[in-house]
Amino acid sequence: MADEAGALWIPSPHHWNEREGYKPHYVILHGTAGFTTAQDVAHYFAEPSTQVSANYVVGRDGVICQCVREADAPWANGVISGPPGQGGDGVHHDSWWDSGINPNLITISIEHVKPHIDNSDQLTNAQKQASFRLIQHICERHDIPRRYATKYGGITGHFSMDPVNRSRCPGPYPWDELWAFLKQSEVRVLQIQQVSQFFEEIEPNKRWRSKVPSSYDGNHYDLAYGILDFYRRFGQVGLNGLSIFGLPMTGEIRVPNTKLSVIQRCERGVILYDPHNEVDNVPGLPGPCYPAHIDKGPGADPHIDTLRMQVASLQDQSKHIPTGLSAQCELALKALKPLVEKL
Repeated sequence: MADEAGALWIPSPHHWNEREGYKPHYVILHGTAGFTTAQDVAHYFAEPSTQVSANYVVGRDGVICQCVREADAPWANGVISGPPGQGGDGVHHDSWWDSGINPNLITISIEHVKPHIDNSDQLTNAQKQASFRLIQHICERHDIPRRYATKYGGITGHFSMDPVNRSRCPGPYPWDELWAFLKQSEVRVLQIQQVSQFFEEIEPNKRWRSKVPSSYDGNHYDLAYGILDFYRRFGQVGLNGLSIFGLPMTGEIRVPNTKLSVIQRCERGVILYDPHNEVDNVPGLPGPCYPAHIDKGPGADPHIDTLRMQVASLQDQSKHIPTGLSAQCELALKALKPLVEKL
């Protein structure tokens, strides 16, 4: 299962399980120096003979493939080379790297598809936006500093640790735009401690279960993965998703004739997980989730159709009322009128 909502899961066998007890403190950016799609790179990583992998691959079309869980360490970074100093000059590695620790164990690696073997390609706009959002989400999930790397963690390129072999990795990258994006996207993320009277955490930051039974059927429903990620950030007022949508009233409901889309009904609205933007074709969609229409489409209130059927049935019944009935009633009322006036 992918850690990043909307990512395609194409697993690679090349990794260290559970990072051998270490925690990730860095995001390392790479360029593929070949290939044309993220899927091609991911399938290459999946081959037993390649002996290489990364956590993620970002395609030029914005598609993200995940190959190694964030909890595991990929075979991505190789050795620390060159003398210590100021990284990025093609000679030195950043002096804060600890040569006594396998750098893969403390890093999350993101490959960017670049068809030229010298990594000279600029990122496409779709690729850039996907990369920025992915980095933001990884940093939030692991409390990684959202700035250029130092000995305390952060974000950098493969060149930082291996200037001898990877001085052009990732190649051109819009670093200034990334820092600006991360600064602007600093959002308040709802934490389980703030809503512990309403939810219990089943999987850390991945699955919350409502403590309040649904008024639909009395069950306790989960918010999970992409929908939970959206719920924790949406609105930026009060308690974010809890204040805007309320508690979940159903589980996830699959949207027919789509690849991965689902809806989830809450007390005050409907959340639509639509990673391929198939349902509404929303312009400028910032992520895989958004509020669904409640007047039409999969998010429409099911009671609406019931009411429409009831109205249609009543209209049909009214057509069969005897036409003389109203006249008979009028005569009866006229006959009763004098009696009523005397009361």
